[in-house]
Amino acid sequence: MLELKNKSIADTFNARIRSPWAWVVLAVAIGLTILFYFSQKPQIIMYSRYIKTLSDYQLQESYALRGMERVRIGFGIDTVFVQAQTMTLREIAVSFAREMDDIQRIGIKAPSRSTVERFEREVLAKVSSMRRYAASRHQWLEKLQAVKIQAATLPANIQIPLQGVLDSARAGYMIGLAGLGDSLVNAIPDSTKEALFSLLQENEEQTLAWNRFNNELAVMYSEDLIQFFQSQNIEEMSLKSKIPMAFYFLTLVLMLSTFFFIFRSKL
Repeated sequence: MLELKNKSIADTFNARIRSPWAWVVLAVAIGLTILFYFSQKPQIIMYSRYIKTLSDYQLQESYALRGMERVRIGFGIDTVFVQAQTMTLREIAVSFAREMDDIQRIGIKAPSRSTVERFEREVLAKVSSMRRYAASRHQWLEKLQAVKIQAATLPANIQIPLQGVLDSARAGYMIGLAGLGDSLVNAIPDSTKEALFSLLQENEEQTLAWNRFNNELAVMYSEDLIQFFQSQNIEEMSLKSKIPMAFYFLTLVLMLSTFFFIFRSKL
């Protein structure tokens, strides 16, 4: 009797499994599961976080360059501030590049490796140049003060135009002694003239060094990355806006399929 009952249950189960409605119910259930999975993917939150990281970089770079301007003219030099700002820029770039490697490995869409490397390389070069410039400019300003002390002992007709040259050099302009005129240059004592010539030569080198990092290349590269993440956010939002409609449709199909499956099973 028990064997007949078990056989009857097995036959009924097999008959219902062979019904096309059973497979429709199963397919719809799988579809709903897939929709739920995609609806829970955190790409939008992740991409928004990267946009904020790159925006923070742009803000930190503007702070750093503002601090470098103070270093350049020797006004309120704070080497600790400069070192901290450059370290922050470096950490942001390196951390961002590593995170891009990580999300690529797990299959999340990320910017091309060449774009990320270009941004990281530019930031690291900028940071290195800023640190070297800050150190050399600090030494140069000490030499400038020594030359100013020597110039203060010269007659007013030499001291005033010489002071103008020194102020222009301090502002970062590439300037030489030719503008003073031969007669005025010849009137400057040899010791002062030698120190002045060396000072102006170093200023020219530092002006070229300043131009190597005082640019917007890193900001431009970061803007390219921000645009990538913004476009991905738009695509993700567009996709996720369609998920509820598909979810409701499949839910309706599941309900109807279940109804027909039960109805036909009773026939």
